[in-house]
Amino acid sequence: MAVLISGISGVRGIIGDGFDSDVVKVYTRAFAELMNRGKIIIAQDSRPSGEMFKSLVEETLLDLGCEVVDCGICPTPTAQLMVKEHQAKGGIIVTASHNPIEWNALKFVGAEGLFLDSDEHAQLQIELARVKEGQVEMAVERGKTTKMDDRIEQHIQNVLSLELVNVDAIKKRHPKVVIDAINGAGSEALPMFLERLGCDVIRLNCNNDGNFVHTPEPLPENLLSLRETVRQEGADIGIATDPDADRLAVIDENGAPLVEEYTLVLASYHALRHADESDKRPLVTNLSTTMAMDGVAKMFGREVLRTPVGEIHVARKMQQVDSLIGGEGNGGVILAESHLGRDSLVASGLILSLMAETGKSIRTIADELPRFIMVKDKLNVQGYDPKTILEALAEKYADLNPNLEDGVKITWDDRWVHFRASNTEPIIRVFAEGQSQEVAAALVTEFRTEIEALM
Repeated sequence: MAVLISGISGVRGIIGDGFDSDVVKVYTRAFAELMNRGKIIIAQDSRPSGEMFKSLVEETLLDLGCEVVDCGICPTPTAQLMVKEHQAKGGIIVTASHNPIEWNALKFVGAEGLFLDSDEHAQLQIELARVKEGQVEMAVERGKTTKMDDRIEQHIQNVLSLELVNVDAIKKRHPKVVIDAINGAGSEALPMFLERLGCDVIRLNCNNDGNFVHTPEPLPENLLSLRETVRQEGADIGIATDPDADRLAVIDENGAPLVEEYTLVLASYHALRHADESDKRPLVTNLSTTMAMDGVAKMFGREVLRTPVGEIHVARKMQQVDSLIGGEGNGGVILAESHLGRDSLVASGLILSLMAETGKSIRTIADELPRFIMVKDKLNVQGYDPKTILEALAEKYADLNPNLEDGVKITWDDRWVHFRASNTEPIIRVFAEGQSQEVAAALVTEFRTEIEALM
């Protein structure tokens, strides 16, 4: 059965089995209508199907009379920033982010440089229905395309200018950094940025050709080559990103992973070290992010506000409470001073600044911060209704007062378990965290069994 997933993370699917040219055309037309056929930024990650689908997006927009600005292959946060900085009506990014190479997707960006929220997505569905009913006419005058060749340079300049990125301190320390960009959209931007910071950069899989040499998601088990290279080269740190370069994973000087949950913890710690003591604005993250965030916030007299999973939920809450920093435990750091999108350049700049200012290794810094163990699992629920399964679980565990904002989350004083339908795949994710591997694993096993019993 073909799979097409549409939601706050855009529309995505397996190429030729749910995601195809017709899907791209109708969604592009609907988005153009939603944006009043104004100036639209387009971009892509490096996967081989990207150029074909981006060309379809461009032609469809031009037929509707839109002004198109083509950013080519570049990180998703670069495209988001360009929408904001150049006052475009919106943006379409052709990327399936961490999904395997047989997938592709369209991510939709509004005029603020943020992804569409739930209300905007509902409006997009209304426009989509109009398109399918043939109510959208072509423009009398065809639009025009311009290329934005300096989009990566603009992004780098934005991050170099941030108060929390200590360029002088990093240059003085001159850290050796190994970067694995999985030959994705960050293959040019991240090494360039690191070199501008004065780092000794060792490039791994930075060919920008879409050849995903390992499973794209930047999880420890997928980063064996990076970990080995860090050890062999005696590097200070290793960093890895996903194909569209919005997430960042960190490897310590011994080649051991810090796991992507701690990217946001480290970046938040750096930001809080610099914050005025009178500034008590909260941090913002999602329901599935580590409790270590609460521990770090408590060190500085702050609180953590939690949202449903999804970058736009975090970004909107950050807007609402004027939060300096937030993000998601998948390695996504959002710094309001730059822009309200997950950004691997921002994340690496903050973490390298923290290392340079403290003079400590990344492992030493991480060991000094609150730490918990998280176990993550997932179940394929294709052919089943995740909503029905989650509703049954919520009813069964009602006496434990679960949080139902996004799936079902049950929290105790020292541990939690969260099960929810994915925004990007036909799966239910089961995350649990505790003070030991055994505690977290036992929770995952228990609740995975409960979910399987309902299938």
